Amino acid sequence: MYPKSFRFFFFKIIFAIAVTFYGCIGDLYFDTHNEMNGDKVSRDVAVRQFYGALVVKRSLCPQSMDTTLTSAGYYTTNLGSGCNSSSTTKESQTTLRSCKSVYKYVQKKDLTVCLNEVLFFPCESIVNAANNIRPNFPVCRGLFGPGPETPLSM
Repeated sequence: MYPKSFRFFFFKIIFAIAVTFYGCIGDLYFDTHNEMNGDKVSRDVAVRQFYGALVVKRSLCPQSMDTTLTSAGYYTTNLGSGCNSSSTTKESQTTLRSCKSVYKYVQKKDLTVCLNEVLFFPCESIVNAANNIRPNFPVCRGLFGPGPETPLSM
């Protein structure tokens, strides 16, 4: 059928492609699966809903809380998912996905718990937090990914 040299060359190309794209072969499948899954929502939508809940919370708390709540929103969401261009996680290695693909969607039930944490967190607790504690919402922070070390939360 084909000469041995062609088959060998063909397998070398396939092997090179598989090694090059090892960390993201499963991205297309899992991203499509997560889009169709009703139990998950994209991280971008979740962050927008989080900030919506934060705006509602700001309207319920005294005006002196605005800076603290804005800072809490920053320390909760803007510190990244722990992924950079070359990082992998145990889950991304076992599912042949990139690290960013693993963190692209969040569970709706976890988002609901996060939004409830923001809305039902007492304003008095935020006021009483010491100045050296970085304000954040711990449940939401677990949902949106790790950031720099924060020894304590509000």
